Amino acid sequence: MFLYSLITAHIGALPVWLQTPDWFWPAARAVGHIVRAQPALGLFLVIFAEELGIPLPAPGDAAITYGGYLTTTGALPLPLGFLAVVTAATAGAFCNYSICRRFGHPFLVRFGPYMGLTAERLDSAERAFRRWGPWAVIFGRHVPGMRIVLSAFAGVFELPRRLFVPCVLLSSTIWAAIFLELGRVLGRNSRLLFRVIPAHLLPLGFVLLAVAWALWMLYEHRWRPRREARRRAEQRSSDRVQSNKSLPPKAEGRTAKM
Repeated sequence: MFLYSLITAHIGALPVWLQTPDWFWPAARAVGHIVRAQPALGLFLVIFAEELGIPLPAPGDAAITYGGYLTTTGALPLPLGFLAVVTAATAGAFCNYSICRRFGHPFLVRFGPYMGLTAERLDSAERAFRRWGPWAVIFGRHVPGMRIVLSAFAGVFELPRRLFVPCVLLSSTIWAAIFLELGRVLGRNSRLLFRVIPAHLLPLGFVLLAVAWALWMLYEHRWRPRREARRRAEQRSSDRVQSNKSLPPKAEGRTAKM
């Protein structure tokens, strides 16, 4: 009861700018209607679409939480809801992984330099992901917005399937258990999570991304080349000084006469 009161109080106390705007509410509520009309199938389709990267008017977390509430009403058996979430997340992530494994790396090789992803950086990122990729998939997928990105990276950098699928399965199991239980605790108030979608901030987010990209390109094509040229010039000057110091006295004398 304490958790229930704490969560509902915080949702109700959210500032207006963090809540779903009225014009966006019907679209967000449509996801809840899909889950309520066909609980298991609706939950599967919502999570599967989200894992593929298809934009949805409500996050999968809210849909799973609402599905957790439906398990308390008898509309959705808990094991079936759990199975729907885990299989949808694993299947959707694997499709995302497979698409990016087939087309992602050639795309980044061709267009990556325009985003500052040089061949050296791609190689470095690939080595890091091959080393830490399984842990990133298991734990990173619990960070909002990172599930799709990590599945794509796993495909681009060709994380072995025998590692990717079990990692997604484990991560999805934890994810499903947490949010289904949260829905069971919140009860009918789980629908309030559909209100925590600040859609009116999306244009601002796109503007910030564009500004960040522009600054990055300016750094890559103007500031960084100048800094590296200055560093190389200083290094050459330092090498000449060290070379002159290492010359024998007679060699220095001959050099001076010439």
